[in-house]
Amino acid sequence: MNDKKKKSNKISIYLLKEEVEMDNLIKEELDTRKKILYQNETCVTYYIESNLNRPNWLKSYFNIDNDELIQSNAKVISFYKLNIDNKNVIFAIPFGNGKSLLKEDVIEDQFGLKVLLNSVDIKSFRQIQTIDCGKNFKSSSEQLPKIGSLDEFVFDINSDLMRKAVAKCEDEKFCGNMITGGDVISVTVPYDVNDINDFLIFCYKRYKEKKYLENFSWIDNIKEVKSKKEKEILNEKLIEKINNKDFEFVWMAVPENISWENVKNFKFYKKDIGWDDIEIQEFVKKFPNEKINNFEEIKNRSVYAFSNDDEETYSWPAHKCIMAEIQIDDRAYCYNGGKWYKINKAFSTEIEQYYETIPLFEKEFPLCENMLEKEYNKYLCHELSNSYLMDCNLIETGGIGHSNIELCDVLTKDKELIHIKRGESSSYLSHLFNQARVSSDFMQDEKFRIRANKKIGINYFCNTFNTNNYTIVLGIITKKKSERPKIPFFSKVTIKYVIQDLIRKGYKVKIKNIIGK
Repeated sequence: MNDKKKKSNKISIYLLKEEVEMDNLIKEELDTRKKILYQNETCVTYYIESNLNRPNWLKSYFNIDNDELIQSNAKVISFYKLNIDNKNVIFAIPFGNGKSLLKEDVIEDQFGLKVLLNSVDIKSFRQIQTIDCGKNFKSSSEQLPKIGSLDEFVFDINSDLMRKAVAKCEDEKFCGNMITGGDVISVTVPYDVNDINDFLIFCYKRYKEKKYLENFSWIDNIKEVKSKKEKEILNEKLIEKINNKDFEFVWMAVPENISWENVKNFKFYKKDIGWDDIEIQEFVKKFPNEKINNFEEIKNRSVYAFSNDDEETYSWPAHKCIMAEIQIDDRAYCYNGGKWYKINKAFSTEIEQYYETIPLFEKEFPLCENMLEKEYNKYLCHELSNSYLMDCNLIETGGIGHSNIELCDVLTKDKELIHIKRGESSSYLSHLFNQARVSSDFMQDEKFRIRANKKIGINYFCNTFNTNNYTIVLGIITKKKSERPKIPFFSKVTIKYVIQDLIRKGYKVKIKNIIGK
């Protein structure tokens, strides 16, 4: 009798979109090279013949050749077509570098994440990856030293898009192992090609459950746009903004975490001049007459990163480097990583309604005409009676390392602390909101108030400090002639929770639109 325990395999499972066909899953440039490795009634497995190469660093670093040192990139991918609840469902399981064979537009978004969230307890998380939609769509990864609650991670469920999570699952189907869930689900399980079907069916049904809504409903605040027609409309709107040089909410950035120490510059052509960063203004200049006719023209371009040795280290399709926020019919969309995301209607309405309730600051401010922020702050201080310029007038916090902060930009004798920033991007505004929040915290410290009084030159903060006596003003420089500042949607998300925090501390909070030219 053979009672040997079956060996487990680390597998990664992708769910493919409903509209795709089995014969249209592999990239066109690789399709003719594919060979069948394995096939049965429900599964077909392809591979691309591997090439054996010497590592590039062998010659560049050691300056030697060695026939015993070679590397190979195996590329294998299995496709499973299963009938589940009278519906044909297709899965992909890659091995080695097999994922590179798969067309990018065939993967179902958030499959693995929803399997995970429907399977784990809120206190069983180890790692999360997010994109900060409230700033520069910055990708972040957090890991706990041991399994803990999702509350222990430093991310904002209101403005951060969760891309991936790692958590321990006690479900026997997952063998009590750690699972990773994003677009893909990765887990170590004792299944192979002969008995994987039941597990795939289980994962699909777990994906379709709504259990995640109990603790993780916020992940539906931001959803990928799947409608082809809707994406075409959004693409056309984006092209229109780019051609009109309307870059207020359109920019370019590296679409993934990279080793910046290995990057010298970026290029739009391999023989192009190099740029320190990816600038959409320079990208547009590479098109005839600086005009883009359709979105396919962007998709056909690339962005390259080069090392100090002028070797190509990274490359991306140009459309994956574009970031954008667009409003259509009061619905907010964002473009990130080559995908359009739609903001949940209820969530969008909640944020927009709250923003309209934020009190406006009544005092008249002068126009900001062709001035830097520092110049405008000085000018504003001159125009306002009984005020003090605090911009760059740093006050020691007294904390570890003796850090310094700005109390505000302009201070009035009416106990108004005015913070000013341009509203050109979410990142600028995030800095503004953070400055106000940090300052409000330190104002409640007596020793800090004493140091602040010395900087101001008067006893501005009396000994009997009461937050109710102070108004925090968020002044936003825009090009829009409106009472209320026109700011990106995700900045409205951020400002809501910043203001709620300030109000809980007892401060009054108002906003001011500063018309700039």
